[in-house]
Amino acid sequence: MKKWLMLLLVFAIALAFSFSVYAAGQGEAKAEKKVLRVAAPPWIFKKFPLEDVCNKYEQAHAGVKIERIRADKWGGVTYIPEWQAGNTSFDVFVGGSGSMLAPLIVGGWTEPMDDMLTGNMAPDKLVGGFLNAGKYKKQDGSAYFPVIPFMGEVAILGVNTNIMKKAGLWSNGKVVPIPSMNESEFIGWFAKMKEFAPVGAHIQIWDREFMQYDYNAGIQAMRGTFRADDGKGFDISSDAAKKWLGLIQKLYKEGLAAYTISDDKGYELWKSGAAGSFFAAQGHIMELVSVTKRNEDIAYTGWPGSDKSGSIIWTHSVWMPKVAKNKDVAKSFIREEIFSKYFDQWSFNHYGKLPILKEAYGEGITRFKNEMPVILAIADHSSPIPLYKDLDKYLDILQKYLPEAAFGRMSVDKALSSIKAEIANLDFTDVRAY
Repeated sequence: MKKWLMLLLVFAIALAFSFSVYAAGQGEAKAEKKVLRVAAPPWIFKKFPLEDVCNKYEQAHAGVKIERIRADKWGGVTYIPEWQAGNTSFDVFVGGSGSMLAPLIVGGWTEPMDDMLTGNMAPDKLVGGFLNAGKYKKQDGSAYFPVIPFMGEVAILGVNTNIMKKAGLWSNGKVVPIPSMNESEFIGWFAKMKEFAPVGAHIQIWDREFMQYDYNAGIQAMRGTFRADDGKGFDISSDAAKKWLGLIQKLYKEGLAAYTISDDKGYELWKSGAAGSFFAAQGHIMELVSVTKRNEDIAYTGWPGSDKSGSIIWTHSVWMPKVAKNKDVAKSFIREEIFSKYFDQWSFNHYGKLPILKEAYGEGITRFKNEMPVILAIADHSSPIPLYKDLDKYLDILQKYLPEAAFGRMSVDKALSSIKAEIANLDFTDVRAY
C-alpha cells in the first residue's frame, strides 16, 4: 500500500510540475506579443481616428500590441541615419506629402507596396487621382508604389449658394455650371454674381504655392494634362495655356475677381460670406461653414471639362521603412484599418479630408452628400504637381511672372515667353510616374 501511495505521490508531483511548466509557457507566449509601432504627426491623430483604429486592430488581433508614436518634429530625412544602421523607430508611418517623401523614395528607403493593391485596395476601388500620386519611378524607369496615399484634397471651385441663388445660377438644388471656356460664356457666368458679391465674384490665391494650382487646373480641364509636351515643366506654349491665363487676367481686369498673394487673406475674403466663388482645396472651401454653421451655404462645381479631365490634387500617404520589422502585421494593419471605410469617412465627416475609397463617397457620408459625386468625378481624373528635381528653382521663376499676368500687370504673351527663356537650364527630371 505504501508503494502505491508513493507512486501516486510521484505522479501527482510530476503532473503538477508539468502543469506549472505549461502555464509558464503560456504566460511567456502571452507576453511575447508582436509589437507594431505606428507613427504619425499630431494633426493626423487629431483629424483621423488613428487611436480608435489602433484599439480596434488590437482587439481583433490578440497577438499584436500597437505602440502609438506622435512624431512632433517629423522630417523624413531625419530617420535616414538610423535606417543606415539597420534600425527604425517605427514600422508604419501615417502621413507625408509627395514633396516630404521624395528624398526617402529617391534614396530607396521605403518598402515597395505594390503587392497591397488587391482586394479592398484594388486600383478600381480607389480614387484614381489620389492613387496615381503614389506612383514613382525606379532608377530603371519602371513604375512602382513606394507609398500609398490614404487621403487627399482636390483643387475645385466652391460657390456661395446664397449668392448663386440671387444671381440666378442655382437650379433644381444644384449650381448652374460654367457653360464653357468660351470667353463670353466664362466671363458672363461670373458677371452675373457681381452685384451680389461685395468682395468679389471670384477669389483666388496667387502666392508661391497656390499659383501653380490656379494656373495648371484650367489647362488640365481643357487638355487633360498641364505638362509641357517636351517634358520641361508646365504647359506654357499651347493655345489652351494662353487662353486660360487670358481668362484669369480678364476676370481681374473687369473687376470680377479678388486675387490675393497670401492664403490667410484669401480665406478671410471667402469666410466673409460676401464672395461668390473660391478656387481652392475642397477642405478650405468648407471653412465657410465654420462661420455660417450651415453646410447648405456651400456647393461645388469645376472648370468646364474637369469632370472628365480632372484638376490638381494633394495627398498624404501611408508607408513603411524598408528596414521595418513585422511587415506582414504592418500591411495587415494598413489594409484593415487605414483603408477602412470608417477611417476614411470619419475624417471627411469631421474635417473634410477626402477619402481614397470610392465607396466612402456614398452611404455613411454625413455632410455635403449632394456634392460628393462632383468631387469624386473631378478627383478621380486629377493629377498631382510633378516633383521636378529643380522644382524650387522653377517656382521661383513662375512667381516672378504668373501673378503679374493674373493681376494684369504684364501681358500673357510676355509672361509666358519670359518663363520659357528662364527655365532653359533647369532639371525637369520627375520622380513621379504617370
